[in-house]
Formats: sequence, structure tokens, C-alpha cells
Amino acid sequence: MAGFHELRFTSSPGGLLAECQDGCGRRLVVDRAGVLTVIDRGDVYALHRGSTGDVELTVTVTPP
Repeated sequence: MAGFHELRFTSSPGGLLAECQDGCGRRLVVDRAGVLTVIDRGDVYALHRGSTGDVELTVTVTPP
């Protein structure tokens, strides 16, 4: 399943919930303070991206 996966964002009182639309199961929350918490890792080899309104999530992968 590696490659680019799209995230769908849902607004909630605690922040934004992002869920992978490609079936890998990745879920994360961005709270009102901007802290990102991964709930379910999903496909760790996929690059996840998504946006909603004025909010865009981007990830930069750098080798260790």
C-alpha cells in the first residue's frame, strides 16, 4: 500500500481528526494547540497528505 495516501479531516470540539481514505487505517488528531497525536499508525511506508479549508498537512521525510 505504499505511496501517497489521502487524509480526510473532520472537525471536532477538541481539534481536527484525520483519517486515511485509502484503507490503511491511519488516524491522527491535531488539537487546538497544534499538537499532533497519532491514534492508529496504518501503513507506515505510505506518505499521507490532506487539507481542509485553510489547513494543510504536509510531511517531510528525512533519513536518520
